Amino acid sequence: MKAAFIVAPKKFEIRDVEMPTINENEMLVRIGACGVCMSDTPAYLDTWSEARKKDRPFPRRVGHEPSGTVVEVGKNVQDYQKGDKITGVFGMGCFTEYVKCQPSLQFVPGSRTVIAKIPDGVAIEYAMGEPLMDSVSHAEVASPIFGDYVFQVGVGFMGLCALAGIAQMKGLKEYIVCDLDDSRLQLAKELGATRVLNSRNVDVVKEVMDITGGRGVDVAIEAVGHPIGLHLVGAVIKRGKGKIISIGWHQAPDTYDLFDWIKSPIIYSPQGSALSPHPEECLPRAMWAVKKGIYPMEKLVTHKYKFEDIDKAFQDAIGRTPGYIKGVVMP
Repeated sequence: MKAAFIVAPKKFEIRDVEMPTINENEMLVRIGACGVCMSDTPAYLDTWSEARKKDRPFPRRVGHEPSGTVVEVGKNVQDYQKGDKITGVFGMGCFTEYVKCQPSLQFVPGSRTVIAKIPDGVAIEYAMGEPLMDSVSHAEVASPIFGDYVFQVGVGFMGLCALAGIAQMKGLKEYIVCDLDDSRLQLAKELGATRVLNSRNVDVVKEVMDITGGRGVDVAIEAVGHPIGLHLVGAVIKRGKGKIISIGWHQAPDTYDLFDWIKSPIIYSPQGSALSPHPEECLPRAMWAVKKGIYPMEKLVTHKYKFEDIDKAFQDAIGRTPGYIKGVVMP
């Protein structure tokens, strides 16, 4: 079978590898699609810290947003059968044709295996369980109440998913969003933002404080993964019992100014299956939300790539190609 390896900075190589064999507790899954996640780009760019590079030298495997079809089932596996379409977290090198997984591990504390069936009518490339499961947890921990001001910096794929879920809360006073891309800000309005700010054109902090009458916001969501995002949410959070949710993926060494965080907000960082409050519940809920259109994946998944075009998939993600929000590689 084929599998993708990062063999040097900005270079994938498709290699032939041995087909996985399963035991009586496992099942074999044919990957139908795997999302391109920005958290994988530091491995591709080789911008990790030196210690992490040493821990994960080239060649590297990435890909953790798989969906696929069960093609073989061990005799002890229950609840799944050949032909089931599944998604979730069941491998960390899923830019490949096949992976094996053990369904029973999804109930083991600390396991990175979480699986759910894809609802009928949901296209396999739209059923990216891992990021959508996280988006459910973002909405759960944000949990604004009626009359709250919510501010969000960043409306890439994860930011738009967070917005789509959190905006379901009724009675928010304002949901203010800032970004650098007008097309993404327009989509943010369609998904529930009440105010959008292009930070190229306005003083975001001043605008937010004017909107809130100088008090600041009740909930601030950071979804960019860079120091400026954490600075902005700290600058606009209210004093006292505010809440900051950081969903940006901060992997590259950098310098952060967190002085404004002394306002004593409650801080959450619900990233990934290990930090989701209860992934075994968030994942099926996410699939239900896709089926219901809460997460409008046909608008969010903008690019689909053949396996041999995986380098272009990553380059488009990194380069903010016009119109790009989320890409999937389909082996």
